Amino acid sequence: MVAARPVAGVRAQVARGHVAQEFRRYLDQVYAAARAGAVALDGQNIFIYRCATADQLTVDFCVGVTAPFVAMGAVVPLETPSGVAAMTTHHGDYSALGDANAAILAWCRTQSRMRAGPSWEVYGHWKADPAQLRTDVYYLLHSGDATARR
Repeated sequence: MVAARPVAGVRAQVARGHVAQEFRRYLDQVYAAARAGAVALDGQNIFIYRCATADQLTVDFCVGVTAPFVAMGAVVPLETPSGVAAMTTHHGDYSALGDANAAILAWCRTQSRMRAGPSWEVYGHWKADPAQLRTDVYYLLHSGDATARR
């Protein structure tokens, strides 16, 4: 079971395969709101994948917050999903995050677990050494399913 976590984010439509090229311009808006004093951030980046088509993703590009805040332009208060979730931790370069997602999806298939919609990635604080990077990957499951950790 995972609890909702308050975040500041910008919702965007991004072409599939382009999150790595697009995320910075959205997170820059969140960090600019923090520099303006509109929001207090904890510095942990979180991407919430809300829905997808064959060509496009709806992504909330977020940063964790330490206090409630009022929306500033495109930067709005949001929360990570809450409920029963499958989760894995990826250590290493972000280019291999697809493997972590694939592992969760494979586990869901073999365990007959039904996904309930959103997935999200919680990025550990930046390290210059890719081997020290940590990303926690979550997929919300239907409530009848047990929490899984892989």
